Amino acid sequence: MLDPFAFYSRLASAAVGIAGTTLRASETLDASREVIARRVEMMGEAARSPLDGNYAELGRMMPEKIDAFARAGAAVAEDWWALQSACMAEMQHMGAIVLQGRPPSITELLALWQRNAAFGLRIFERATAINDKGLRPIHATATANAKRLKHV
Repeated sequence: MLDPFAFYSRLASAAVGIAGTTLRASETLDASREVIARRVEMMGEAARSPLDGNYAELGRMMPEKIDAFARAGAAVAEDWWALQSACMAEMQHMGAIVLQGRPPSITELLALWQRNAAFGLRIFERATAINDKGLRPIHATATANAKRLKHV
């Protein structure tokens, strides 16, 4: 039987997770603004005085982006396929009910309702986790760069 208290507790927990992801997204945007401003300044310095340019720092830009986005994509892809597999299993379950050749009984409908409510909750939890997993590598790179560039 579906416990409504556990259901709403898990729902609230996922919502708190969304708030954490939103905070990380905001921090990522702020760090990106700082990094872009500092690196544009470095590009200007390198253009004005090519021998004094910080090419080590400027050379990090593309490799670090490729690395962060590759890690984000890998984290999302793995969970995305798990989510798709869960959706397919639910569709197969619904198909089996439809192919019984008779209307479902009240007991079967109640079990189906509970299964669908639990499935919806799992999908919501997984979807919020996927967003967070995808953002974490990008957030880590952007905030580390902002911290490091304050001292360069």
